[in-house]
Amino acid sequence: MIFFSRLSPKAAGRRRRRTDGRRLMLLGGLYLVLLAVVAVLIATFIRPLDITVPAARSAASGVTVLTVESRGQSFRFDMRALEALPQRTYRVTTPWYLRPVTFQGPLLRDVLAAAGAGSGTRIEAVAVNDYAATIPFEHAQAYDVIIALRMDGKPMSPRDKGPLFVVYPYDRLPPEVRELSFGLSVWQLDGLRVR
Repeated sequence: MIFFSRLSPKAAGRRRRRTDGRRLMLLGGLYLVLLAVVAVLIATFIRPLDITVPAARSAASGVTVLTVESRGQSFRFDMRALEALPQRTYRVTTPWYLRPVTFQGPLLRDVLAAAGAGSGTRIEAVAVNDYAATIPFEHAQAYDVIIALRMDGKPMSPRDKGPLFVVYPYDRLPPEVRELSFGLSVWQLDGLRVR
């Protein structure tokens, strides 16, 4: 006589549940493999659109610290290129420091001329954090504004408003321009846009 074992209804339910769990895991694994294959195919066959970017001229052979944009062109400076320009030094009092401070750097107008941006109506000075101030172009000519590279003879760290800082000769300015100049003195400068 042959005996057939029959599962009780409880055992059959448990067996079905275990099988259903295995099927779900198998389907989930197949789904992940399919997604990976699709991602690889997309990455392989889809190429980014060709985008034309205006050519950038450069005086920078090292790390770019300042980009000047004018008339659809951009010019990049590294620290060495800025240091190669004639330097000015001002000892000034400012609202940011408790004592007079000495700043050194090239004139803003010399930086603009070196970048081929010798004319315009305004200069948008942009900081690393995207803060921007609009400097009237004539300020670069009339007030000997500098791009400070050093403070008290030392390079400025980002913590000390560096590495670049727009500095006016504050103590020699007419009172109405002096007050305005504090708001135009962009520190952590990394871009100039001439309009």
